[in-house]
Amino acid sequence: MRQARYLFAITAVLLILASAGCITDQGTDGTVHPLSATPVASPAPHPNAIEIAPAEILGMNRVVASTGADALQRVRKLHIGSIENIEDLAIIHYYGEGEGFLTLWTTLYQNDTLASDETEKMVIGIRKFGGDWASTLEEITIDGKTIYYIAPDDLPQYFWADGAWVFYIKPHNLTREEVTQIIRAIP
Repeated sequence: MRQARYLFAITAVLLILASAGCITDQGTDGTVHPLSATPVASPAPHPNAIEIAPAEILGMNRVVASTGADALQRVRKLHIGSIENIEDLAIIHYYGEGEGFLTLWTTLYQNDTLASDETEKMVIGIRKFGGDWASTLEEITIDGKTIYYIAPDDLPQYFWADGAWVFYIKPHNLTREEVTQIIRAIP
């Protein structure tokens, strides 16, 4: 039951982000790019979207909810416009003995520039959407990484680009100190 509530909340947040234009492949000039039929191969080998996620974080074990084509299909349903330049994607949950719960999205893009651009598009979309999405938006630095924090409806979320990867986490019943440890644990 608890897992179903969390999954519903996550889906609702993604739908809100998508409807706000926070998660799209629309260029900053307003151009919507056509959907690629097949992903373009990355020039350098990367771990897949599951392998990049630690097997355990803060005593919580990794449970893969969706990966690859299935995860991409789920994300496409929650977005306006087409999605492109994604090499791999996974939706992962972390559960433990305590009350804490974490959802992690790992998304591999074709290169560092695209990952950074997609992260910036989310920030622009959040600012454009306004409300408590924009009013809670903070930029923080952890170990030299720029991390974005939002808390719409008092539900904290963090996202950042790291190389060709974009990570998005939604912690439940976890402190900011624990979230910092989680961010440090994700390569």
